[in-house]
Amino acid sequence: MNFLFGKREEKQAMAEILEDGREVMNREMAKAKYNEYQGAEPMLGVKVRVQPNDNPPFEALMKVGMTKSLLLLQGVLVKVKYQEGKNPKVELDDDNQSILERNASLLKKE
Repeated sequence: MNFLFGKREEKQAMAEILEDGREVMNREMAKAKYNEYQGAEPMLGVKVRVQPNDNPPFEALMKVGMTKSLLLLQGVLVKVKYQEGKNPKVELDDDNQSILERNASLLKKE
């Protein structure tokens, strides 16, 4: 029975953002439940194309906290962790500094 309830192995890969994280955040924060919200950081779903080393790329919805969504513009590359399966769970596994270093287009040019 252990195979039915065992935790699946998590893998890491790079993923390309397919949807503007700022727009996703703005849509979510426009909902009435956030007018006087004081709970945990809202988690958003942003569309990505995961590019595993050992399998073909696939598209999924990546879970990410609202504070990191500002850096997630279309075309940006981020590191993710995911579990394989019919409905792969994908989560951001990158810090802001690494995202900025990997995607120079996000930095302001003077």
